[in-house]
Amino acid sequence: MALVTAMTAVLMMLAIGGSVALNTMTEATIAANHRDALQTLYAAEAAIELSISQLRTVTDWTAAAPDPRGTTLVQGTLAGLLQITAIDPRLNVTALAIPDPNGDPNVLIVQAVATSAGGIRRSIQVTIRRAPASSSATTRNIETIFWRER
Repeated sequence: MALVTAMTAVLMMLAIGGSVALNTMTEATIAANHRDALQTLYAAEAAIELSISQLRTVTDWTAAAPDPRGTTLVQGTLAGLLQITAIDPRLNVTALAIPDPNGDPNVLIVQAVATSAGGIRRSIQVTIRRAPASSSATTRNIETIFWRER
């Protein structure tokens, strides 16, 4: 009788241990996926910021974004674009400038897409407007009208 009780106790401990191990592995996978998703979202935001910094010095936005389907502003690995080795080199970004559908030459839609090695994809679309030109400034202020994650 003692042997049956001992075997039952051992089997129950094995079941509990296996359950804890499986739960730990699942939680680690969830945390890694969450980390990768945030990195990909931040990479898309970085592509938006890189695009806006390029557009600050462009005098004619209609020439910068002539194609209504989008003109590429930024494309490549984020590590290569920022020239930083501390960033995951598998993060790829592409940013497009799309002219305003209403025809305003001072408004652009910038859409950035980032993908990671795990197949995670994040897209951000920002509508921006530039301030009127001043005679003394070489760059113009740009304000965000609309921002959304797609």
